[in-house]
Amino acid sequence: MRVILLPRVSSLKQARQGDSVDTQINRLKQHSKDKGDEIVGTYTDAGKSASISDDKMNIKFIDGKFIIGLDLNKRVGLKKALSEIDKDLWEGAKFTKWDRLSRNNILSKILQIYFERNNKKLIPIDDSNDPLLVNIKGVLGEDEINKMKDRVRDVRLNRFESGLFPARSPYGYKPIFKDKRIVGFKLNKKESLIVKAIFEKTAKGIGYKEICKEYKLKPQSYYNILKNKIYIGIVSFEGVEKKGNYFPIISKELFDEVNKNEI
Repeated sequence: MRVILLPRVSSLKQARQGDSVDTQINRLKQHSKDKGDEIVGTYTDAGKSASISDDKMNIKFIDGKFIIGLDLNKRVGLKKALSEIDKDLWEGAKFTKWDRLSRNNILSKILQIYFERNNKKLIPIDDSNDPLLVNIKGVLGEDEINKMKDRVRDVRLNRFESGLFPARSPYGYKPIFKDKRIVGFKLNKKESLIVKAIFEKTAKGIGYKEICKEYKLKPQSYYNILKNKIYIGIVSFEGVEKKGNYFPIISKELFDEVNKNEI
């Protein structure tokens, strides 16, 4: 059988270590050799997520039919395979596990139907091809993603409740670690001076082009800094604000002066 390989890792970190693309390719090659299959291509999605959340699906109901749109532009390898599916270039696509192909149960099911209708095989070398088990696997994959999202949200909420930045430290600050955990944030001396200067020069009427050129900032980064209440000691999470537990870079008066007119 002529086959293509579809290795994928969901993050750049995974792409460089652990269950790497190279590791997957070697295992897929060995499987093909053992089965006597001919490999005619390797379509890689390195550092690309297989997760498509429900709110990212374009769903319309037209003339009694549900029309579902799934954006696969980030999945370059999978897109290439799908673009060739109606051609006689290969007969099957190999990957290691179903969650390497997709963690979204709807997309996984669509791919199964689409490949079957085009007389192409989906071949997970480490998973079952039994339809019931495949569907269960897809649901479990989505469930694991939802649990992971909940865990991330809990971490961010705990940081917010402690008066810390819910996400990564913004420009002007750096994290304080204890036992590999972020327990606080402190000023980045160089960056915090730049942030303060940006506010002070804007308050004096100096234009954004001159400021961006001086500090090598993109205009959007400049405006994001001026609008960010983090610099006056306010943290926010899901629309809720509170006083932060860290040292502010500028005064509220300076922030209000800069933002008194729409920037």
